[in-house]
Amino acid sequence: MAITKILPVRGQLKGCLDYAANPQKTEYFSTADMQRLIGYTQNKDKTEHQLYVSGFNCMPQNAYCIMQATKQRWGKPLNGGNVGYHIIQSFKPGEATPDQVHEIGCEFARRFLADRFECTVSTHLDKGHLHNHIVVNSVSFMDGRMFRNDFTTYYKGIRAISDELCRENRLSVVETDGHGKSYGEWKHEKEGTPTLRGMVKADVEMAMASADSFAGFIAELQQMGYKVKYGPKVTHMAVRHKDAQRNIRLDKISPRFSEDALRSYFQELRKLPPAMQQEYKQQTVPHPPRWQPKELPMPVRRRARCRDKLNYKCRKITGFMACYYRYCALLRKAYKGKVGKRCYYLLRDDFLKYNRYRRQCDLLWERQITTLDELLTYKENLQAEYDSLTAQRRALYRKKSKTTPADYSEQIQAITARIRELRREITTCADIEMDCGMVQDKVQRAKQPEKAELRVAENTHYNHVCAYGSHH
Repeated sequence: MAITKILPVRGQLKGCLDYAANPQKTEYFSTADMQRLIGYTQNKDKTEHQLYVSGFNCMPQNAYCIMQATKQRWGKPLNGGNVGYHIIQSFKPGEATPDQVHEIGCEFARRFLADRFECTVSTHLDKGHLHNHIVVNSVSFMDGRMFRNDFTTYYKGIRAISDELCRENRLSVVETDGHGKSYGEWKHEKEGTPTLRGMVKADVEMAMASADSFAGFIAELQQMGYKVKYGPKVTHMAVRHKDAQRNIRLDKISPRFSEDALRSYFQELRKLPPAMQQEYKQQTVPHPPRWQPKELPMPVRRRARCRDKLNYKCRKITGFMACYYRYCALLRKAYKGKVGKRCYYLLRDDFLKYNRYRRQCDLLWERQITTLDELLTYKENLQAEYDSLTAQRRALYRKKSKTTPADYSEQIQAITARIRELRREITTCADIEMDCGMVQDKVQRAKQPEKAELRVAENTHYNHVCAYGSHH
């Protein structure tokens, strides 16, 4: 399995060539046994020495001079900008030998570069994985044109030829579905926060698991708040949530979400008897990987067991603090699929705002705020301190302009840091003041579906027990 990447060489091309051809990384000594290795310094005939460095259209020893001469011949700048390109081809540990890896690198250079560019191929053996360093001149010796480093060059040139060589040598290849990740998706996945595409994928899989037909699948999505574009006049099936600003093509999320694939899935499902349909769904529709938000720190109070008269009970958490903690816990459970369908639909619009509610919950817990009056009082105190520090910093700026700047820089930096903290807390207080009514309302509404579903489950269990008793 070869993983490839290309890096532009800016500034000094010679440094990149020297690094690639470093003998400490490219030398290989093969010995018959340990005795021959020990006796190497006395008898060089017992050890075979090999250096994995090759050149194409140039000798590795004078590659830099030849590349610079090509630039001069075609009137290209010798320094500045992209003076070359550095292609790295890494292999899975233990999958290939040094000879095989170097030969693959040389064949890659022959097929992709050697007809127009000077390049060197060096195989490094100093890491746990063998890898080739291919340094290519940015100017073609044939026509003086520049090497184009773009999407087509990489995917249809570098990666395609590298994968083809791996298959010819019976090495593994990284298989993809052709859909990459944007930087935003990668960043959200790394930070553990949900993305719109991830939420759409989870909702589509939930709808597939709940529906028994394509029409039922569309109805499930519409019940979740989606507008669905499909049918013979629509080229690509797409959905758009009521709070979103654009449509999302389902086949871009996964090929199995295209309209043809979904229709064939439900056709196969209807051919099966009802007893086997659930098993078919579990095999076909995997459980969606749920977003795992960072767990909220549990409100912990130290409890000491005291047998004297001073023993008293811990104060119960009430007010805003308890309401926000309950709501954040409900959001976690809903996203993990641990609540009923009605509760999930009620809370799903706030999944992307989880961090906002968590900040509010943390502030209420740290400041022990339980009522709206306490919140407003705390906000007024913050605003007064903010105004005072702003005026104090303004006065320091005036003094700084009249004297040596270093005299007041540290004071201004300390005040600025405190002002930033105050600004964040004031904003969070304003968010709580605006969101508290909605949070309390949703917590109350979430209790009703839970109670209703619990009542239905109890009645179902009771009817089952009664039916079982009547038969026996």
